[in-house]
Formats: sequence, C-alpha cells, structure tokens
Amino acid sequence: MAAILPLLQKAGVTIIAGTDAGFLNSFNYPGIGLHDELSLYVDKGLTPAQALSAATRAGPAWFNQLGRYGGVETGKAADMVLLDRDPLKAINATRAIRMVVMGGRAFDRAALDAMLTDTRAKVAAWSAAQAQ
Repeated sequence: MAAILPLLQKAGVTIIAGTDAGFLNSFNYPGIGLHDELSLYVDKGLTPAQALSAATRAGPAWFNQLGRYGGVETGKAADMVLLDRDPLKAINATRAIRMVVMGGRAFDRAALDAMLTDTRAKVAAWSAAQAQ
C-alpha cells in the first residue's frame, strides 16, 4: 500500500508519519519504527523532505498546533533531535542521533545509550519473570 504514497502526496492528501497500531502490533516498536517508516516513505517515492515533514509538521498542522510544534522558534516546544548527518541527503541519517532535547532537558548520546541499556535490562527481567 505504501507504493501509493507519492500519488497521495501529489493529490494533496496529508500524510502523517507514525503508527496507529501501538502496542497491538508487536513488530512495530516506538522510536525505531518511525525511522523504518521514514525509510519506507522514501523507498516508495517521497522525497526525504516530504518524509521529514510527515514526521514533524503534518501532525501539528492537522491538529492546528503549528503555533506550538513543528518548528524551532521562541515560544514553541523545545523538543528536537540533533543528528550527525543530513537526512535531506539520506533519510537513514535520522538514525544518527547525537542528542535529544525534550521538555527543556538535553540528553546526549551517552545518556540515550544509558536509557537503552536500562530499558533492555527491564525487558529482559520482565521476560524472565514471564517465563517462570
């Protein structure tokens, strides 16, 4: 179905990145799933700029929230991802995350890696408890 994305884009249909399956789809993981989705969009014919817009501006625009989200300006939410490479040149650069700023707090690569390690440990402990 993703093959029709360029046709939808050209017709003016709003494309908003992000799953609607949530926890019901055990093969779609928050975070990495969005990177996979953006890659799929580009693989099927959207430009990297169109894919990025679907992930950053389309949602806030749909909900009339561009005054708060979807850009970097005074008075807007200071949530952003800083990358090591340019995603407009290669969409997989969205995976090269240097830092995340969320809710006024900055998380550098070391902090993000620590969160991933902690989460993996919690999932392993949960899985072990379920196996008993």
